[in-house]
Amino acid sequence: MRMVKIRSPFLLYASMMTTTTTAMSTTTTTRGVIGATHIARARRDTASRRVAHPTKTSSSSSSLSLSASAKRRTRRPGTRASSSDDDVIDAMGAPGEDARAPEPAIATGTAKAAQPVEEKRRANVRRAESTDAVATFMTRRFGLKGGLAWLGVLTFGVVSEQLKTRRETREAIVNTRDVDASERREVSTAGGTSYVDVVVGGGERVAPQYLLAAHVEVKITNTGEVVFDTRKKGRQVVWSYGGRLGGAITRGVEDGVAGMRQGGRRVIKVPASLAFGDDGAVLGDNIVRPGTDLTYDVELTRVSIPPS
Repeated sequence: MRMVKIRSPFLLYASMMTTTTTAMSTTTTTRGVIGATHIARARRDTASRRVAHPTKTSSSSSSLSLSASAKRRTRRPGTRASSSDDDVIDAMGAPGEDARAPEPAIATGTAKAAQPVEEKRRANVRRAESTDAVATFMTRRFGLKGGLAWLGVLTFGVVSEQLKTRRETREAIVNTRDVDASERREVSTAGGTSYVDVVVGGGERVAPQYLLAAHVEVKITNTGEVVFDTRKKGRQVVWSYGGRLGGAITRGVEDGVAGMRQGGRRVIKVPASLAFGDDGAVLGDNIVRPGTDLTYDVELTRVSIPPS
């Protein structure tokens, strides 16, 4: 019994020590596992940064290694460093300097040189942008159906205009008639010109600011000499009625074509005061002397509303 009493506290103490050791071992193991987990995670993060920024990572590593090497090779106080050590230290540079510094500069220069090429390539890419604000709005608001609807409206307008032009041309041809020689009468205008209708047109009537296209033949009234003829040149005269005058078109011509229709032909006598007056003119290779009366043979081939 005494032996049991003596050994019982010892056994209790041994049991407590065993429990304490086990707990400390478990804690140490747990801390080791946690530390290993943190180390593995840090290594993974470092590897990720190296993949994303290889130049920066390698530069930092090089800086650390060079700093350590520089510290090892720095001479102690009171000792004289050898020339070889100084050369090594000078070659490595000061602590914190990167021996691979030129590489980032080269890489940066290459990137800067590549930027204009990339910008130029993007500028050359064609972008599908509509110049019609309505089409853009319809497409963005209603999608493809809205764009197609607006395209249908535009198509309808173009086709309608073409049909209208064809109808007017057909009516001009149908309603145009020649005036018999016995029915031709000379008409004097308030402006001072006179004309005789040879063909009465059936198309659009001349109006201010309308575009007129015509074959024009100009003769000197006294001699009958032809000084200008668009049929020989193969190109008609086009001008805006009531607008700026030029070339063979004078105030007398505009006064004489008033009331004409498309398809009509009229012979107009223009006095010198309504022609080129005392200045005269040069029409092609021919010269119109000052004070010359002229006779115009005008055939209107087109009378149209000016574009907006």
